[in-house]
Amino acid sequence: MDSAEGSVMRVPDSELEYDEELIYRWRGELFTGVGYDDGSPSGLSEVCYRHGMQEGPARDWYPSGVLKGESYFRENVQHGVTREYTEGGEVESEAVYEYGILLSKSERGEDGEFRQVYRLADGSPNRRLLQRFREEKGWPEIG
Repeated sequence: MDSAEGSVMRVPDSELEYDEELIYRWRGELFTGVGYDDGSPSGLSEVCYRHGMQEGPARDWYPSGVLKGESYFRENVQHGVTREYTEGGEVESEAVYEYGILLSKSERGEDGEFRQVYRLADGSPNRRLLQRFREEKGWPEIG
């Protein structure tokens, strides 16, 4: 937020620069605001940034204006629910991430029913890594 009114700064993606660590800058400064692309034939996209890192929602829309997908980030890693939608607005798939680690994923089958297609196993190396991140970072648990 950069204006006196507290509105969120919106900048075209093409004006943002990033380095090898994916730290985003605008005019040489760490970027806080929304980067967007509205010139793509596939539709509008928006990504939220805070202090140069993806923080909060990232969304894409079909050219029709219907939401196509949304993901949530914290300090540049997926942290939260990610959903993909059909152009009719129905949820097509849903994945849950914590600290960038996929916890679970469900998809809509041909019969229209949702089925879990992945769940992080209790004894997996990523489960141990997740536990370490939870202890070190202390972000709210997602799943």
